[in-house]
Amino acid sequence: MENVRHPTTNSKSKMIPDLERDYRPMYIRVQEALTELLDRQVYQPDDQLPSEPELAQKLGVSRATLREALRSLEERGIIIRKHGVGTFVSSPVPLIESGLELLESIDSLARKKGFECLTQDLVIEQEQAGADIAAKLEIDEEDNVVVVRRTKVFDGEPMAYMHDVVPEKVATLEEVRKGFKGSVLDFLVQKGELLVAYAWANIRPVAVDDFLADKLAVRVGSPVLLLEEFLYSEANQVIEYSLNYFVPKFCQFHIIRRVKS
Repeated sequence: MENVRHPTTNSKSKMIPDLERDYRPMYIRVQEALTELLDRQVYQPDDQLPSEPELAQKLGVSRATLREALRSLEERGIIIRKHGVGTFVSSPVPLIESGLELLESIDSLARKKGFECLTQDLVIEQEQAGADIAAKLEIDEEDNVVVVRRTKVFDGEPMAYMHDVVPEKVATLEEVRKGFKGSVLDFLVQKGELLVAYAWANIRPVAVDDFLADKLAVRVGSPVLLLEEFLYSEANQVIEYSLNYFVPKFCQFHIIRRVKS
């Protein structure tokens, strides 16, 4: 395990967080230390970071460990590495940060932040459910479903890829094509025939495959946040199933946990 030295100068290196007594992999600790520096505005957007040898020396880690930490920050859009020039702090981007307690579409969250996310590569089609989807939606395998696939984009850059499946008995292909304005959730709420009551969601990081890498304009293997969600009516009927892949630099989610009273 690498030994982490304490910075002792009065320069920016003195503001490097203490990495001792932390037993996680070193590159993760270095990644968090660099993120903390940016959060504390030690380095401003568009600032150039010290060279790799200098930064590795300030942190007291090897250049290999530093490169691994920088690679992760680059994939998350926090820094930009320009070959032959150096490493720079990214300019701020609109970030959707939201709790999962309130059921809202990404379109609604974006509007609250003062910007609009556009819909690209929209596909709305009818398919037969099949075994897997039928089990999730609690319908027969031979039943038809309406599938909505699209990429959500801000300022020309993909921020999410979404795949929604709705039973035909909830909404027909014609109804979805006519009423869809960017969000299946918003469409179902406005349709109003089955009252949307709640959702069950599971969120986890996944590495993108070739298909998602193309849709989200990231490298194969890059981490994204997958939000798998089941939407329920007041009668506890599953009325929609979705897979939503979010680029971390645009979207972050949290939950509020309270002490049991």
